[in-house]
Amino acid sequence: MNDEEEFTNVRHLPVTVVRVTPLDADGSPDHAWAFTYHVDQPLLFGMALMTCLPGFTLSPDAGVCLDFARHRVVAALVANVEHSQRRDIGCIAQGIWQRRHTGAAVETWADAGNGAWWYTLVPWWRHRSDTDQWPMEELHDHHTHAWGDCLKVHSYAWPSPAPLTESRDLQPGTQVVLARTTVEPPAPGFPPYEGAAA
Repeated sequence: MNDEEEFTNVRHLPVTVVRVTPLDADGSPDHAWAFTYHVDQPLLFGMALMTCLPGFTLSPDAGVCLDFARHRVVAALVANVEHSQRRDIGCIAQGIWQRRHTGAAVETWADAGNGAWWYTLVPWWRHRSDTDQWPMEELHDHHTHAWGDCLKVHSYAWPSPAPLTESRDLQPGTQVVLARTTVEPPAPGFPPYEGAAA
């Protein structure tokens, strides 16, 4: 009997900046190789809770008291099929796919007005290739470019400059950081090389 996966609490936030940071084999972010993308027309950063029900609990013979449901947070990048920067969004998805073995940290920024930004961080995004599974009931004219599991971390080495005014230690088991910040998003491309002249 196959397991069943169910998405709940699906939310999407329009974002205009995405940064993909590769993780080393030990899960540490390699900020020197982070790449930032800016888009003129927002794409959607999606989050949901996914519940996996093991197949054996779905059997008519399973005891009614069995509760083997496993819950995890998942995230996605979704865009309108007519998005003017489809190639850029494809590059973001490719950057996440390239890190499918070690994972990547994925950050997004959305304009909150008055010089502020809504900031999200998935410190360890584990790529999933079956993009057609992401729930799109309300988004018929959209396409899922990337999605993955938000794995739990116990710490995160923030880049310099940090995206938040107050860099904070993560609580053990953190899957996603959501915050409001007045720190500007990084410029497009790779971060400046530390040895480069000012």
